[in-house]
Amino acid sequence: MYAAARRLLSTRACAAARASPVASRAPSCYSAAQSKSPPPPPRFPTPKEIRRGLDQYVVGQDKAKKVLCVAVHNHYKRIYNEPPTKSSSSAGCDAGTAGDDDTELEKSNILLLGPTGSGKTLLAKTLARFANVPFVIADATAITQAGYSGEDVESIVYKLLVAADFNVEAAERGIIYIDEVDKLAKKFGCQEDRRDVSGEGVQQALLKMFEGTVISVPRKRSQNGLSHGCVEVDTTNILFICGGAFSDLGKIISERLHRCPFGFGTPIRRELGDYSLTDALEQSCLLEEIENDDLIAYGLTPEFIGRLPIIVGLTHLTEDQLVQVLKEPKNAIGKQYKKLFKMNDVKLHITENALRLIAKKAAVRETGARGLRSIMEGILTEAMFEIPDDAGEGKEKIIVVLVDEESVGTPTRQGCGAKIFRDDGALELYVYQNNIRVPGLIQRPKCSIICRLCLLVAFSAAKLWLYHTFDCFSSIYAWIVLILCKANIFIE
Repeated sequence: MYAAARRLLSTRACAAARASPVASRAPSCYSAAQSKSPPPPPRFPTPKEIRRGLDQYVVGQDKAKKVLCVAVHNHYKRIYNEPPTKSSSSAGCDAGTAGDDDTELEKSNILLLGPTGSGKTLLAKTLARFANVPFVIADATAITQAGYSGEDVESIVYKLLVAADFNVEAAERGIIYIDEVDKLAKKFGCQEDRRDVSGEGVQQALLKMFEGTVISVPRKRSQNGLSHGCVEVDTTNILFICGGAFSDLGKIISERLHRCPFGFGTPIRRELGDYSLTDALEQSCLLEEIENDDLIAYGLTPEFIGRLPIIVGLTHLTEDQLVQVLKEPKNAIGKQYKKLFKMNDVKLHITENALRLIAKKAAVRETGARGLRSIMEGILTEAMFEIPDDAGEGKEKIIVVLVDEESVGTPTRQGCGAKIFRDDGALELYVYQNNIRVPGLIQRPKCSIICRLCLLVAFSAAKLWLYHTFDCFSSIYAWIVLILCKANIFIE
């Protein structure tokens, strides 16, 4: 009986030994899959976090910021959460869950519409800074079809590769901003037998690049200027942002909304030469009502518009927003010039009224934030010419420069330019004499009328009491009044 039991146990042990390699291999596949699981994707900022970053550099454009933040967040969330390429070894383990990842996410390129100086380029540049990806700006007016004089569309990808220091993986996740894309509109005056190589032809050439294709671009050139072969760059994950002023688009939208006094249906640009919108702000607000048919009427092809599903309209900056551009953002124009003057140990002061006048002049010119720099250059040119060579002329060194209302002038008249001060206390004396409020300087206190009347009554009562009490007070009073008058003359 014992022998039979030993034979039974030995038979079971042999069977377990034969089955052990198979059993051990099954959990090893699972454990290997667990040990080689991909690391978690990097965290990309949320739309609200991107919005807070944009607010530090860009003034206004609240709706455009919200749309752009969502679009950029979704774009890079799609890239960072892409499933890794599945190998054949893991195919058997993932057979049950393969159906969950079959959905492919496509990218959504962006089209920015807005007047000049409204912040299109700055928005795209700031988005690339927060995404920490390579960024390049291309001019659509310099692009032509392949085979014609000018730059071809492949040169844009080469510029991005240069910005990425020829790191192909980084370049394939970069951002390309194509400016002046409204100049690619079809030329209606062009003859039908002639090819539009810089308009509709460029739109057709950009279609595949927008959608995603592999482009061969030259590698990094050597010191002799020779290229070491070509490298392939996939544009599938490159975010394309196109921007343009589209100056006549508001008229087309206005006609479609029946706000224009002539015609029926959607007009084309050549039929709108005699119609103009007087209020630029109203024209830019019409961009919020834009539809694809309006862009087609402007001259963009339906295929080109289809590759840019996100359309964002920017509005004209108001006068208050232009004042904010001068002093509030991190890279405010006023802060830039103050830093420039500080390099020569010179302080620059700009009064609040001067900032308001500068913004008003820029609003009249309808050049947006770009006009602010032009106006500031005209005001500060003389001071910036004198300051660098000031120490070697034997004069007293320039220590302070002031920009006030006289320096700016009016929207129709040129100002006298920035005021230069060389003496210590000269600025304070000028400010007190002209009753100017300058940020950063101690201002002369202003007493209210009631306070002055109370002081006058108190001094009059004290004087009468002293006259009746002391006989020698008249001479002492005259001496005190003389001292006070001299002090007042000195202060004034």
